[in-house]
Amino acid sequence: MDVRLSKGLTGDFFERIQNKEVFEAEIYRDFHDRAEEMGVVFHWNKRNALDGFFEWSQDLKRLDFIEKKLERPDHLKCAAYLIYWLCRSSPISNFVFAEDLDDAKEFMLKYGREYLAFDLGYRAAQLYERKVNSRNLGEDAFPLHSALDDVARTDFIETTCHVLKLKMVSPSAILLVLKAVFLRP
Repeated sequence: MDVRLSKGLTGDFFERIQNKEVFEAEIYRDFHDRAEEMGVVFHWNKRNALDGFFEWSQDLKRLDFIEKKLERPDHLKCAAYLIYWLCRSSPISNFVFAEDLDDAKEFMLKYGREYLAFDLGYRAAQLYERKVNSRNLGEDAFPLHSALDDVARTDFIETTCHVLKLKMVSPSAILLVLKAVFLRP
């Protein structure tokens, strides 16, 4: 099968990744690009990625069945379940750093799997909020960093990745976080 990759996230991302080959290729490309930006290389496990696809798609089908009033699960549910199953299936491992360890690489060593999963789902949800739902928002309307003087700039993403890695978190809990961020006034 010829799998055509998009140039980054697009407004039909959740629809396109309903196909397992596209899912695997798009997730790999996005994880690879983000890790490369941070000077990190990882080992990719296609079987684990496809396990994540299977569980994610099964959950969306269950949601579709349970919530009959909806045409399909919305973008925030798609993102929450995607984050959850990418963390659980762990399609990446064995991070390697090209140069000396800095803060970004140390963060990736600690939370790389969780960060890449959350970052992808978060950016996809943000795109849907801005473009698909026609919300007139700037490019950085929902930054992952704190703008508060008395809060560390990386507090939100570090806390989120720590919880995703070490605590029992359900897709519904991730959905609540996304709703709190994207649907606030």
